[in-house]
Amino acid sequence: MRLRNLLVLSLAATGCLYERDVVRADRSVESPPPAPAAEAPPPSYDPQQAYQVEAPPPPSAGTEVASEAVFYERLSPYGYWTFVAPYGRVWVPSVGYGWRPYYYGQWVLTDWGWTFVSDDPWGWAAYHYGRWNFGVGLGWYWVPGRVWAPAWVSWRYGAGYVTWCPLAPPGVVFGYRHPAWVAVSEQHFTRPIAAVAMPAQRTYGAVTQAQPLTGPHATVGRSGGFGPPVASVARATGQQIRPIAAAQAVRPRPTITTGANPSPGASMRSPRARPRSDVARPAPQRAGQGWRASPPAQPGVVAPRSSPGGSMGSAPRAAPPGNSGSAPRAAPPSSGGSRGAPHATSPRTQ
Repeated sequence: MRLRNLLVLSLAATGCLYERDVVRADRSVESPPPAPAAEAPPPSYDPQQAYQVEAPPPPSAGTEVASEAVFYERLSPYGYWTFVAPYGRVWVPSVGYGWRPYYYGQWVLTDWGWTFVSDDPWGWAAYHYGRWNFGVGLGWYWVPGRVWAPAWVSWRYGAGYVTWCPLAPPGVVFGYRHPAWVAVSEQHFTRPIAAVAMPAQRTYGAVTQAQPLTGPHATVGRSGGFGPPVASVARATGQQIRPIAAAQAVRPRPTITTGANPSPGASMRSPRARPRSDVARPAPQRAGQGWRASPPAQPGVVAPRSSPGGSMGSAPRAAPPGNSGSAPRAAPPSSGGSRGAPHATSPRTQ
């Protein structure tokens, strides 16, 4: 003790005094917590794939559908859905001026009879289920149905011609001068329609000369007799015509969708639309809740065109150039009757 005091006094005399920290044997050093691990993206993540997905395959040809909802998402990329009383939800295709149903494609004989094979990716639905109609401000629109058919058309045949027009909803018919009618020479019936169809100004004459098909030829069923007689078409075309399976003729293409259910009034125009200028748009007249076909056309009169949802006060659209340059334009509706009595055979009520 005395020695320690002497040591402290000597250090103080020199002006240097050192103090050593007390070192504890149990001192612990804590390390910082590890940084959180970054989440790795899914191995097959694709931003484009997250937006566009392939819809389930459409029903095969000859299959009836349990609900019209099967069409909503699959047809949205090619047009838009809207509401039309009294039919409910209808589909308006994104097509060019002068387009008409059952024109861009060809007829193929299947086990159901003459079957329309469309050039359009949505043809598996709009040409084999439901009916077509025309509305002011909308143009052509499709009313969905659940029953499959080789085509929902009314046939007229004879005098060397085969003619047809789409079946409209019950209570609506298309007069013989309506651009809904398509006519071809019997010898060209199996060829692509747009390449052999008669000009619009000559269709009326062919339709009135032909006679309506009746019985099995006008009835949708799996009898194979729907449409003009096969033996007569074979003689006129010089071909041996043998039926194939409907599922082989009508092959739906995969549909790319956005994965979101479209709203009834949403406009989803398709970039695949191409201008078509072979005929003028018809101008139907209203009859009750639906739209009735226009009476005879008058050359030189162009019906005003309105965009979907727009007003009828928009300026008329100029008529596109046709192949002959003198195709008649659709006339505005009148109160008088049509010289050509309308005809539409309904094979089966949907």
